[in-house]
Amino acid sequence: MSKSQLHPLKVNPSTGEPFLPLDSHPGFIITPPRLSDIVLLPDLLNDPNVHPWLKGPPYPYTLEHSRVWVTEKVEEATALLQELESSSEGSLKVVDGCPIRYIREVKEDGTDVLVGDIELRRFENMELAPGSNGVDLGRAPRLLDINNQRKAGDPEIIWSMGYLLASSYGGRGIMSSAFKAVIQQWAIPRMGMRRMVGVTYPDNYGSRKVMEKNGFVLREIVKEHVKAKGKVHDSCVYDLNVAV
Repeated sequence: MSKSQLHPLKVNPSTGEPFLPLDSHPGFIITPPRLSDIVLLPDLLNDPNVHPWLKGPPYPYTLEHSRVWVTEKVEEATALLQELESSSEGSLKVVDGCPIRYIREVKEDGTDVLVGDIELRRFENMELAPGSNGVDLGRAPRLLDINNQRKAGDPEIIWSMGYLLASSYGGRGIMSSAFKAVIQQWAIPRMGMRRMVGVTYPDNYGSRKVMEKNGFVLREIVKEHVKAKGKVHDSCVYDLNVAV
């Protein structure tokens, strides 16, 4: 009997929603985004112990920011799930993304709480691509085009991971486990991921620990690399290369 194209995702029998359980943390799952997350995301992204480490999302993060973002991500996840469910391939289809991203704690009554986000995406900061020998802005646009034009499953695609966890859930290994689950159970077997670059601030020790626990190797620290929220930060650049 052939495996479901959703493999290794499970399916909630009550809602039909796919999810990935964190085996090392019972009660925690990763699911696709939901429209109901629109009202929940601002609290997560405005957490005073979270937002200073985030380059991208605006601060304060408003309900309108959330509405635009979550609606877009729901559409992307829905399209990917439909692609998988409509596939007639005999073997598991290699896809160009991950349909799950939001980490939730499932309560005893079956309800769940949004506690984090983990997103797989193609690497964008190509001035930090392997072999660039530091910041090389001249090569970056060309390398970005090449990376984005590679077809799904190409082992030369450079991927990255964006992630955050509510501060009240920190220090329990939840993000490290979510990171491992997404890479090992989805990115490698379902996307053909072989190369990933991680970038974080030097003093973001939690983020650095997550990557190091998952096999990333520090390549370099680029001085004064990024300006975010009124501050200039150095960047720690990590590499992950998966042996075939």
